[in-house]
Amino acid sequence: MIVALHADAGPGIGLGHAIRCCSLALALDQQGMTPIILNAAGNHLRPLLRQYGLQERECGPSPVSVAAAAHQSGARLLVADSYRLDRPDLALQAQGMKLAWFDDTAERTMAADIIINGAPAALDLPYDLPPGTIGLLGPDYQVVRPGMKFRQRCGAVRRLLVTYGGADPRQIGPVLASVLPPGLACDFVVGPFAPVPVNLPGWATLHKAPQNMPELMDGADLAISAGGQTLYELAASALPTIAIGIGTDQGPNLRSLEQAGALVFAGWAGDNGLADSLKAALRRMLDDEESRTALAIKAHALIDGDGANRIAAVLKNLLN
Repeated sequence: MIVALHADAGPGIGLGHAIRCCSLALALDQQGMTPIILNAAGNHLRPLLRQYGLQERECGPSPVSVAAAAHQSGARLLVADSYRLDRPDLALQAQGMKLAWFDDTAERTMAADIIINGAPAALDLPYDLPPGTIGLLGPDYQVVRPGMKFRQRCGAVRRLLVTYGGADPRQIGPVLASVLPPGLACDFVVGPFAPVPVNLPGWATLHKAPQNMPELMDGADLAISAGGQTLYELAASALPTIAIGIGTDQGPNLRSLEQAGALVFAGWAGDNGLADSLKAALRRMLDDEESRTALAIKAHALIDGDGANRIAAVLKNLLN
């Protein structure tokens, strides 16, 4: 059974959608299906596909081109993870195969056989699914990057991880570089489409577009992260996290995770007081092991890292 997957990727977008689709593709492969990534981002996406050993088929960015590539690959199911594609148009072009959408907001047309939203906030969003549409909603269906490992941490913070996505459209990198505690070992991750902050201090270790994020997360005792897909990977690895918001679409999930006691929210990109808020949050978390432990336990209880396998099982059953 061939399953085609398509995700937005590239400068200004980052790689969160693509990593989510790659992770699901690997789970599909493990359950006996054949995943093919439909690549409209060319060389912006190709290194990630090579990293995971996934097949690709080139396509254009339009619903017509994406659906045509899926048909040509022999796919019986198309999985789309895109804010750019018009959903009704893709549903029309993809007739003859099943269609699944990753969704984040419950605000767009639910023209699909399956709607997937693995965020904790999904259970509170006003989903009105058409008859026959399957909803895979809530943290049981959250997809995280392959290789995430749970680790229980104890003692002082010895290493800090800072990560803020594949791109930096809000120029948050220099703000994060400015708040690093002097002398604390820090892995500072800069995405493939983001510039390296010129004010990055010498005690920080720069990782430009690394391929070993699971290892970096496993080696850290505390993280600062933007509010995208990486938050769920940090939760799966039980790494206590201070979060910042980059885009308004992240609001419901950040609020839900904060209310669950699964992270500390420091503010939004562009806030005048963000740097001071980050410094205060860092001071609190560095000094309070009990709070760090509580964050990690609650975060991992929400996101166990097995969402991709659960989704793959549902998709396989749909095609049988």
